[in-house]
Amino acid sequence: MATEGRAHLHLGIPKNLSEVRKSIWLSDPGAYPVIFVLTFAVGFSASFISWTVAKSPDVRVQFGRRQAVIRDWD
Repeated sequence: MATEGRAHLHLGIPKNLSEVRKSIWLSDPGAYPVIFVLTFAVGFSASFISWTVAKSPDVRVQFGRRQAVIRDWD
C-alpha cells in the first residue's frame, strides 16, 4: 500500500539538485536519522583508519619496514 503512493518518486539516479531533493531518501523525514548515523559512522571509521595508518607503530606503510620481524624503531 505504501509503495503505491511512493512509486512515482523512484525516477532513477538524480541528475541535479532538485531531483535529489525529490528523491525517495530525502522526501521521507524518517530517513534523516539513518543518513545521520551512516554519515557519522563513515566519518568516524575514515578518521580512525587515517589515524591508525599515520600513528600506530603496528602499521608499516614504508617499504623498508614491511618485512621486519622485530621492530627496532619508535
